[in-house]
Amino acid sequence: MSETRKAPASIQVFVILLYIGGGLVVLSALTRVWSTPVYAAYGLLGLGYLLLARMVQLGRRWARTVMLALCGVGVALAVARLAMGGDLVSAVSTLAWPVVYAILLNTKASRAWFQPEPAA
Repeated sequence: MSETRKAPASIQVFVILLYIGGGLVVLSALTRVWSTPVYAAYGLLGLGYLLLARMVQLGRRWARTVMLALCGVGVALAVARLAMGGDLVSAVSTLAWPVVYAILLNTKASRAWFQPEPAA
């Protein structure tokens, strides 16, 4: 019998946050989709985040890489917003989530989660 691996706490926190965020994006898009077609794309973005959360939870290395790249984009956007004279509070709030996600994905236990299992 094979044992099912359990994701470390940092991964569980990460995926819970991403499930909540992606779910809220999907719900928001569903409530507004009739007003403009842009919200359909917004809903697809939310579904993408839900899929990425599941793949991270399963330990897929590519999903971690994609999420870290998206965190980098989020940080770059926050810095650009600040550099263009944007509101400091808005820039900090834009910066907070990507930094939290990157920290959760880079703990020792999280990095170990994405390593291949040793052959039996």
